[in-house]
Amino acid sequence: MSKGKGKQFSNNRQLHSPQGKPTRQPQQRSEESKPSKIKMEQPASFPEGPKFEWSFKNPKFRASLLFAISVIAFLFVWKQTEVKSIDPWYEAYFMVDSSMKVDDPILKRQLLNDGGERLLELTKKYPYHAKLHLLLGIYYEVAAKWDSAIVQQKEAMKLGAGGSINPITQDAARQLLISYLNKSNGQMEEGNFIAARNTIDEAISLNFNSPDLLNQIAVIFHRQGNLDSAAYYYEKVLAIAPHHQSASANLGMIFFIDGNNLYKSGRLDQAVLKYQRSIQLSPSNPDAYINLGYIYIQQNKLKDAITEFQKSLELKPNDKNAIRGLITCYKKTGENTLANELMKKYGIIQ
Repeated sequence: MSKGKGKQFSNNRQLHSPQGKPTRQPQQRSEESKPSKIKMEQPASFPEGPKFEWSFKNPKFRASLLFAISVIAFLFVWKQTEVKSIDPWYEAYFMVDSSMKVDDPILKRQLLNDGGERLLELTKKYPYHAKLHLLLGIYYEVAAKWDSAIVQQKEAMKLGAGGSINPITQDAARQLLISYLNKSNGQMEEGNFIAARNTIDEAISLNFNSPDLLNQIAVIFHRQGNLDSAAYYYEKVLAIAPHHQSASANLGMIFFIDGNNLYKSGRLDQAVLKYQRSIQLSPSNPDAYINLGYIYIQQNKLKDAITEFQKSLELKPNDKNAIRGLITCYKKTGENTLANELMKKYGIIQ
């Protein structure tokens, strides 16, 4: 008897089929050895409820369908639609802002007045609302009521100081500075330079460190013809803000005037320095290049003179003074062909 792998069976003789595959000899079992069948009890059945009728005839189906559609519509609207809530003071300010964008003078005045009246009413209703005072101040700015604008912006700064939600102190300070500058400009236009300076001094007393205030003082002196004092304040502005356009252009003009005075008095070397400084500050003034070119002709610096005249023509093409300067230079350098071409082109007899 051979032993098989795994579990041993009695009378487990193996035979081989013709294909060589092992087969197991069938075993006879007695009736007693046969396992008895186990009877499985059927689970208790529950009574079957009424079937749901998927039909429009069924009122429950119609109600369920309507509910489902309502839920889907609500979710779609809630997800897709952005609900915007506009405060009444922003509606009023929108009218003020719109007044600056329309050309019709009647509509412009109507929008401005209506918006201003609404802001004023809201400010009386909510006197401690900093944003309202800011917007009302902007309305007064648009209406050129500078004193009222200043009062409202100061109130906005006071109420908004230290706020962590929607802080407006910086916005109010910026608008307050604009109001002071515009008030000073109006006083200058009226010829009241003392009042214009007092307005700027008041702004400075509020600890404004803006170079625009120093520039305004310079402009006041400039408008009065006090060029030395104006230049002093323009220099102070540029020391703080080197790229301040107004200060650069105005100071460049002062140096140009100084250069002209020195040129007329024959102090050419000093005039050259003034013109060079003027060009450095205000490079878009073609006359500074022309005057500098004529000085170079007198100093026999012809190549430098040609360069200055050409720069002038880049800014102001066909300028006869620059062209005459070039013709003079070309004749002095023996470039008669170029000189003749210019005279013929521009009809200049020289």
